[in-house]
Amino acid sequence: MQVMVVDDDAVSRLALVDLMQKMGFSDALEFEDGQAAWEYLEQNPLPILCCCDVRMPKMSGIELLQKVRADQNIKALSFVLITSGNDRDTVQNAVMLGVSGYIVKPFNAGGAIEKLNEIFANEWKGISERPEATARRLSISQEKLENYYTAFIAQVDQLINMNAFTSDVLKLPDIDGQIDAMKTGCLTLGLWHCSRQLELLKTREDKDDCLELYLSAVNSTVNYQLGLLSHQ
Repeated sequence: MQVMVVDDDAVSRLALVDLMQKMGFSDALEFEDGQAAWEYLEQNPLPILCCCDVRMPKMSGIELLQKVRADQNIKALSFVLITSGNDRDTVQNAVMLGVSGYIVKPFNAGGAIEKLNEIFANEWKGISERPEATARRLSISQEKLENYYTAFIAQVDQLINMNAFTSDVLKLPDIDGQIDAMKTGCLTLGLWHCSRQLELLKTREDKDDCLELYLSAVNSTVNYQLGLLSHQ
């Protein structure tokens, strides 16, 4: 699964990326300011989480949160602010804007991970079904679910490869139908966030050009689910 880390301080940003990796999120997108992060969000598949510092040049964390919550296609993004201990007014403002949670720095890894897990406990239902819940819903064993995940990854990879070999003259046939098939797979496997992103992809005029980006994000999520399954 993709996560976004936004912080103009390189050390803090690297520490947050390392934190995300400890939690199993190996696909971390790094940005030095809110403006760069916003430009990415406008044009690319939505990550499942944005960890964002409050005080940054060009666009602050609060300003980015405001823009996210005001955009119909982006407002569901889980948004965590990184604040200092004396930013109480900022935290209150962020809560009014709909922030998912906040972490106070300087932070230690154990405390920050515990806080993020609390946030995910509230946010996860809108992101993805837990693998054990998916297995129960489908009335299959977890070993069988692992086969489902693996088969779906192969199906997505096949579509990515098909799209790579098409040209501007020869477009991928029935691209909306192909996206719908992927969306059905996501819904079957409880990948709610991916399903919403694929629905947004269908509305884009440049969907042929950005199909690989969206499908790669789907595979990133399925691989994360596989990782959760292997640790049970």
